[in-house]
Amino acid sequence: MNKTGAWLTRYALEQLDVSHTFGIPGVQNAEIYDQLNQSKQITPHLVNHEMSAAFMADALSRTSAGSIGTMVVVAGSGVTHAISGIGEAYMAGIPLLIIAGSPHSQLGLQSLDTGEILKPLTKAVYRISNHQEIVKILFEAHQIATSDRPGPVYVEIPVDIQQLEGEISEPLPTFIQSANDNAPTVSDADLDAAAKQLLKAKSPGIIVGWGGVDAQQELIILAEQLGAPVCTTLSGISSFPAKHPLHAGMLFGPAAVPSAEHAFKECDCLLAICTSFNEIDTAAGSAQPPRCLVQIDNDRDSFNTDYPASSILCGDIKQTVTGLLYKLQEQQPSPAISSDMASAIATDKAAFIEDWFGHNSKGRVNPALFFEKLRKAINEDAIIVTDDGLHTFLAAELMAINSPRSFISPSDFNAMGYCIPAVNAAKLVNPKKQTIGILGDAAMLMNGMEALTAVRENLGTIYCIFNDGKVSRVNRSQRVSQNQSTCTKLGNVNWGAFADSIECGYIPVRNNDEIELALRHALETAAQKQPIFLDIAIDYSRSSNYAQGVAKANMAKLSGKNKLGQFGRAIVRKLTG
Repeated sequence: MNKTGAWLTRYALEQLDVSHTFGIPGVQNAEIYDQLNQSKQITPHLVNHEMSAAFMADALSRTSAGSIGTMVVVAGSGVTHAISGIGEAYMAGIPLLIIAGSPHSQLGLQSLDTGEILKPLTKAVYRISNHQEIVKILFEAHQIATSDRPGPVYVEIPVDIQQLEGEISEPLPTFIQSANDNAPTVSDADLDAAAKQLLKAKSPGIIVGWGGVDAQQELIILAEQLGAPVCTTLSGISSFPAKHPLHAGMLFGPAAVPSAEHAFKECDCLLAICTSFNEIDTAAGSAQPPRCLVQIDNDRDSFNTDYPASSILCGDIKQTVTGLLYKLQEQQPSPAISSDMASAIATDKAAFIEDWFGHNSKGRVNPALFFEKLRKAINEDAIIVTDDGLHTFLAAELMAINSPRSFISPSDFNAMGYCIPAVNAAKLVNPKKQTIGILGDAAMLMNGMEALTAVRENLGTIYCIFNDGKVSRVNRSQRVSQNQSTCTKLGNVNWGAFADSIECGYIPVRNNDEIELALRHALETAAQKQPIFLDIAIDYSRSSNYAQGVAKANMAKLSGKNKLGQFGRAIVRKLTG
């Protein structure tokens, strides 16, 4: 059998059940795009920038369990443009398949070794050298990308191999997801020991990251069995339902919301599921786990990084959580009584929201009121996507998320520009779900043109622009530390004119009284498959608890002299506005 490399690439992607690819056609990958255009299964999507292709592939993987986001770009500048999105997926443990067309394999024209650049940001790098290995390597790349701790894998295919026919052995292989023979397994003894530690504790607690997102029901039963409060990391927001009485909030410690801070104050044994205790997960180190730390993860490198674990359970997350639950039930047949804990959490949550409602937003939109009305207006399984900025942690603290994979954010690499392309991809693979983006005006300036994808595809997406005319996260930190704001003013952008220019809907939301009607009209417009922008005059005068806690934690790390200087500048900022 003689087939071109481009045809074999299409065949492999169809076998892998890929439904969408994201990228920009170029001289070095045009043959692959021609083949994708002939596929009845795969739809290739044009983006305006390769970084958006990576964000879209990332969001597809996050919001569609069992799927893998796939990029088709060119080597060199196509890949370097995409690096921020690839880095986000790598840091967050999100599977990506990156296919790059490269120059002629025999001419030695490529001056930049793209594979070497990507080695630190991928699980594996492949360069195709002949037709026979294309299908095999793409199958292998998928297996690596999706196994253990998932992540991106890079496959480079020279243009001459794409174009020319080559001899291929028959029959062509078919893809069967094979078992990961190298996957770690948890012993019965380790599960038994971990259960004993948790049951021995007077006040156990649970923190869950993204890796627990597909074990939500098991985690609910586990928490009820222990009578333990549950908090999540930023990426793990949708791993445990906010409506559950034992859900305390995001993170624990002094940077958490009161319900989580109080629920974990006496915690003497922490069950940490898929969290690496990095800077974000610990709010700059302010959240300190207790000495008794039981960790569950499928990544061998995640244990004993910053905090020593007293018990390590390395294996498939769902299986390990289920195994631990069985051991807990063997040793303690009846679930622990947790009514006092649940009551305290509910009281703290209600007081926190009431305090936010009472905040004077001075004629602008109160974030808590916006998120409360948004939660009431949308379906339970609606997908919320945030960008990177002040709005990220406000959404995490004030927006109740209950369904798995219904909240995604650039949570580990903090890559700005994520929201709009991610919203588009999430809607593509979840067409029946309402999909809403929350982003700042700075992120809108970075990647707002990607809303064209939603227009072309009639996606019916909603983009909520939290607009205050500044790069607010940086502006706030500059003014605290130096009483100045350098390069943070964005100017007045006419977002209504922009929306008109690309045929999007547009509704301004100038104050609290306009929120409810604007949301109703936006949802009606989106239901007619027209994308729409909500231009929200947001009030950022009150920070999230997370931002306040991080600022305090960083201040505590300074010497006395530097701390006094920072304090003085903060007073000046307060007086000068």
